[in-house]
Amino acid sequence: MSVKDFKMFSEICETPEVFSNLINSKAQFQLAVEKIKTRNISNVIILARGTSDNAGHYLKFLIEVKLGLPVGLASPSSVSIYGAKVDFKSTLVIALSQSGRSPDLLTFASAAREGGALLIAMTNNSDSPLAKVGDIHIDLSAGPEVAVAATKSYSAELLASLLLVDNWMGNKEEVRSHLVDSSRKCLSNISDLDSFANSLDARREIVVIGRGYSYANAKELALKIQETSYIPVQGLSSADYQHGPIATLNKNSQVIVLSPSGIPRVALEDSIVRIRKSQPKIIWIGSNQLATKDERVILGASLESEEESTIIDAALIQYLTLSFAVKNGFNPDSPRGLSKVTLTN
Repeated sequence: MSVKDFKMFSEICETPEVFSNLINSKAQFQLAVEKIKTRNISNVIILARGTSDNAGHYLKFLIEVKLGLPVGLASPSSVSIYGAKVDFKSTLVIALSQSGRSPDLLTFASAAREGGALLIAMTNNSDSPLAKVGDIHIDLSAGPEVAVAATKSYSAELLASLLLVDNWMGNKEEVRSHLVDSSRKCLSNISDLDSFANSLDARREIVVIGRGYSYANAKELALKIQETSYIPVQGLSSADYQHGPIATLNKNSQVIVLSPSGIPRVALEDSIVRIRKSQPKIIWIGSNQLATKDERVILGASLESEEESTIIDAALIQYLTLSFAVKNGFNPDSPRGLSKVTLTN
């Protein structure tokens, strides 16, 4: 079967339409911000699992950079398993979940509201239990997603995060409509990634690194390769990588570096100097500003904004995952041992 025979491919290709739907649903973001401004919010907790947790890292960074608020990631088990009582009177909890059905997220969300939190649920199912328990629901507008490996819904979470923060900053008229065309442009040449996928070796170590906004995509690419090609992959911050994991690096390693257009050089250059000393195969996705002539580069969005480029480049990591899985003889639509909705207690 070819890459185009899989549902995962068709769902990636729906991304521009999803972006258009989200951008045209500005009223829900405005309503969310109106609710936020009725409360004395001093901190934010993001509640998520899996792919949505990866998107949560993008939202975390956005809020910290753009709004200067401290942001933490929830530990759902603290409530669902250990029965913790949380005091969230000045806290905004943003729950991200494609299905909105995971029991431990629901338990934590309910406890957060009981503890005084303002709860925003961001899901792809307006009828889900999580959507209904929230003070307000933000619909990801991605439509049905059949492939187990989430694609368009993850991209929707990234864009919805940006639109929420835009409104929170008071930038209600911020124009993001160009992201629809940028997404279409990205997808028009996406099959060029097939040769790169074919050059990756599943028998050799694969490491994915990013930093800042692209850290979310680094974690997501690693997760997607693991769930569709069944090999262990690390997805790390380039800074964290230097605090131990880099010791495993050798000439047989394959290092995928996410470097979206607009990222400051200083974010990655120190790490790359250290990585090159071990002479691994280095592949860049996004921009070529730090690449040497013998390192392969897959160009992504050429936008000035790093946060926007990260959103567009998400389609590249999704297609790479798909193509790599097909090359390895696997069905990325239905990975073994996984289902579309993961119910954790």
